[in-house]
Amino acid sequence: MCTNLLIGVPSNPNQRPPDLTKTFVSARALEMPGIIEQSVYVMPSNQSWPLQAVNPVAAVKGWTTLQWTNRYGFVGIAPSGSNWTSLPTFNDGINSEGLSVGGLWLAPDTMYPALGSGTKGTQVSFLDFPAWILGNFASVDDFTAALKTITVVGPAPGQPYYIPLHYIVTDSTGQSAVIEFIEGKTIVYPSTNAVLTNWPTYDWQLTNVKNYFNLTLVGNGTSTSGAGNPVGGGLVGLPGDSLSASRFVRATILSQGISQLPADGTGWLPAPGVFPTTPPSKNPPGFAGSEQTAVMVALQLTQICMGTPYGMLLQTKVNSQSTTGTPATTPPSYTTTYGDYTMWTSVRDHTHRKYYFMSAFSGLLTMIDLNSLNFATTPAYPNAASIAVLPQGDAPWSVDATKLLTPAMGQAPLQNVG
Repeated sequence: MCTNLLIGVPSNPNQRPPDLTKTFVSARALEMPGIIEQSVYVMPSNQSWPLQAVNPVAAVKGWTTLQWTNRYGFVGIAPSGSNWTSLPTFNDGINSEGLSVGGLWLAPDTMYPALGSGTKGTQVSFLDFPAWILGNFASVDDFTAALKTITVVGPAPGQPYYIPLHYIVTDSTGQSAVIEFIEGKTIVYPSTNAVLTNWPTYDWQLTNVKNYFNLTLVGNGTSTSGAGNPVGGGLVGLPGDSLSASRFVRATILSQGISQLPADGTGWLPAPGVFPTTPPSKNPPGFAGSEQTAVMVALQLTQICMGTPYGMLLQTKVNSQSTTGTPATTPPSYTTTYGDYTMWTSVRDHTHRKYYFMSAFSGLLTMIDLNSLNFATTPAYPNAASIAVLPQGDAPWSVDATKLLTPAMGQAPLQNVG
């Protein structure tokens, strides 16, 4: 299960005349059961594709017949460990031009064009598709135009290495496109908010969300009497379960809030800010500026719409020696174990070219600044620079602020009265 969304926040709030330039930030969460070892990799701008796997998997060798060299470097998430050298494939990332791609689960409808159906030299495996996008394009328009010249192929359902995916591509202008593969055909949808979840297909989700036309984020304020229309009262009926259709509705409705605030940031940026009226302050104080607000709001929205803590969704296993410690028996033995959980959440700052991620077992938001990377000289595959998304061992997972504690301002230190 996965959820993707996009927000736009004024980049330079409270200017006179108003500056309507926006910072675009998208975010997504990845949810799967079990353990998937993944890392964030830096791929150089001169990397040749398709990657020549160190330990090639015969079943997928030759699926991509097109050859190219990255025009743009990018940062993205891919399998690590032995999978990195045998089946390197990206499912999320952003490139040096601020264009991102995310691969999300779409079962049971996904059916790729058949292997070998592309004309000579134009066949790209769905496993290489995200890297082709990130390495070659700076805008959604350029990508969608080039998509018409290739055939994205993959195995049929039930065959080895079949993974049912659809994709969301977003550029630095906030323009987005959704790509799905249905009945062997490639379908492209424009998207204004980059909201994407899982099954059913995108066109069904767009129709279903219209059933919630009555929901609103606007209220009269926090109620002190229990009467009236308090903040949040307009969201009665918003679905709260973990199913894909419900998450699509939540992400669509909740991500609209930012766009309903003053377009130039007046009164709410910096967040929450103090805004003197005479004379107007050019840069009023606040807890967070535009960039920080955009990143944190996108992160929190994604986690509200999707975030599933480890151990919240459960499933049963039958005759599972790995989970029960006993061999298969008759009658069958059952055990309850953890199901899907949010392994990681990524935030892509399309304007400032930064990539953030947070894992299931760490509250630390980790950032990679693409502006500080030299994509022309960074090591190529298989030696690309990387960092684990789910680090093992004693990796930091919190910040110890104990030594930063100071006496309260204007208050005498506590006296020992014992």
